[in-house]
Amino acid sequence: MKFYPNTLKAFNLLMLLIVLVSSSSCGNDDNGFLLNSPEKGASLSASSADTIIYVLVDNASLPIYLSIPDGCNQKDYAAVVVMHGSGGMWKDDNPAGGIMSSQFNEWKDLLSKNCMVGAFVDSYTPSGAVTRSGNWDNPPNIFKISTQFVRPRYANAALTFLRNLTFDDGSKIVKPKDIGILGFSDGAGAVAATLYDSESTPSNWEWTQKYDGKEYSSTDGVRPPPELPSNGGFKGGVFYYGGVVGRGYWGGNPCDEDAMTNNIYKVYAPMLFQIAAEGYLAENALCMVDLLIKKENPVELNLYEGVGHSFDTDEVEQSALARKNTIDWFKQLFSMN
Repeated sequence: MKFYPNTLKAFNLLMLLIVLVSSSSCGNDDNGFLLNSPEKGASLSASSADTIIYVLVDNASLPIYLSIPDGCNQKDYAAVVVMHGSGGMWKDDNPAGGIMSSQFNEWKDLLSKNCMVGAFVDSYTPSGAVTRSGNWDNPPNIFKISTQFVRPRYANAALTFLRNLTFDDGSKIVKPKDIGILGFSDGAGAVAATLYDSESTPSNWEWTQKYDGKEYSSTDGVRPPPELPSNGGFKGGVFYYGGVVGRGYWGGNPCDEDAMTNNIYKVYAPMLFQIAAEGYLAENALCMVDLLIKKENPVELNLYEGVGHSFDTDEVEQSALARKNTIDWFKQLFSMN
């Protein structure tokens, strides 16, 4: 099942109706039918495990698949916001089924096993898409699910929501300063945009993107990236084989000789790049890593030989190693070792 713009309003109204009915008849249980602003958070029972929460962002319902660890003997947890790739987050492209794809179910279990809350953000369906394909891969529709300026706003909404998530007794579920972000392919590009240091943007900068030789600007729907949250951003993020050019969003190509002056991208928090040596996006990503190192930004690189794009789902040695490296990196980031 795919959602399209002409059905999106009906979907959101249906979700709101379900929320009102369930809240009046069942109270605040863990059935997933919650619709709050990120600032209001939610209250869950101590026995909560997997719950789909609907967070209200820009008058649309943002689905967040929330996984709480079990058996960790902790009063609160570090958390990781997970951003899906262009293929979306759901099994069989069916958001209504509420079942994540095997890749994200595996990451849910991996995070839980290591005592981290997982918050998997479906940042396509609020705009009416399920995958970034067809008309959703070109202007003007792509600006509604933009990697650079829409998906980061949803990531920040998830960050704020996690900081306001409590158990029934009022205690915090997530440590507010120990929240990271992880993304794959298009989701990795969203991670990069989310961690962009917006305070470093030149005062005269104009946000534009190019598609098929045509430049698009704010009048066409191109927006600035979100500002750094007032109460602090993510502690760090992991970038799996994504794009870094953004159709010229950050300026010149990071591989160009003048990239130090013509590419404005910087990060505000540590970032681990997990790059597939044979991936079609590897060259530009490696140039971006070099550029960020020259800018003295806190970045690290793991390069995996013999694998290509989307190797996380290939069930090969490099995939297992990359997952271990990711968990180890987050544990060090959160001082869990």
